[in-house]
Parts: sequence; structure tokens; C-alpha cells
Amino acid sequence: MRFIVPLAAFAVLAGCASLSESDCRQGAWRDVGLADGARGKRSSYIMEHVKACGEFGITPNAQEWHQGREAGLKQYCTAANAYFVGTTGSRLSPVCHGKDVNALQAANLRGLHWHEIGREIDQARQEIRDISARLAELSSDSTERASLVLRQSFLRLEILNLQTQRTHYRHRY
Repeated sequence: MRFIVPLAAFAVLAGCASLSESDCRQGAWRDVGLADGARGKRSSYIMEHVKACGEFGITPNAQEWHQGREAGLKQYCTAANAYFVGTTGSRLSPVCHGKDVNALQAANLRGLHWHEIGREIDQARQEIRDISARLAELSSDSTERASLVLRQSFLRLEILNLQTQRTHYRHRY
């Protein structure tokens, strides 16, 4: 529980390429490493902090950062997280090692498939909206109308098929 607040604080920093001066001065290097590890950052990522904090004349404590990162990797290198990373369309960072790495890669791949099928569903829905807009512009006796209605029907069936496929890629624990 004591890591939740530091993790939340550093999660805000996740989008930044560097730390602020106050973050550098705070010197909570284990917590910074914990957050970085939980995000799957490589061990070389500390150089980003060295660069950012060097602007303020501060040198990160690399030993504390690495200890925190190792603890954070335990959160990152789980099947649930590997799957979640995949559902965002991202591959798992190559920071996980050990006997479970194949299971983690499989979970990540399952999430990637789930994400890709979702993109296909979104594209089909957008095409249906585009066709609906086109149909609204056409006169009722237009020769193009029948082919557009047929295409819409096909897309609706395709969405049902994709949704069925997508359930196969849901992660089960």
C-alpha cells in the first residue's frame, strides 16, 4: 500500500521525457525506479533522469533507482499486464526474463489480437456511417442505393463475426 501514492505521483510523470527540478531534488530514486519498472522501462532509462537532473546539478542515485525498477518489473512482468499492454496496441517491452517469458509474450499477443479486431470493428462501423450518409444524399430511385444497402448488410454481418472472434481473445484468469 505504501507504494500506491508514489506510483500515482510518478504515473503523472510518465508522459514527460524528463523529471522536473523538484522531482530531481526530492531524490525518491527508488520510487522513480519503481514507477519506471512498472511501465517496463529498460535499465538504460536512468540516463534520461541523469540528463534531466543534470541540468539542475543533481545526480540520480542509480543503485536506488535500479532496486526500485526491479521491484516495478515484478508488476510489469505479469500475464495480466502483458495482456493489458497488448490491448492498447503495444508490444511488451523486452525487460521480462525467466521461465514465464513465453507465457507473457502469449498474453501480450492475445491482447494485440483483441486490439486489432477492435480496430477492424471500428473501421467497419465508420464505413457503415459513411454509407448511411451517402444513402441520405441519394434519391430513392438511385441505382447505387441497392449496392450500398447490400454493403451495409455485409458490414453488419462482418461486425458480428469480428465480435465473436474477439471474445476468443479475452483474457481469462
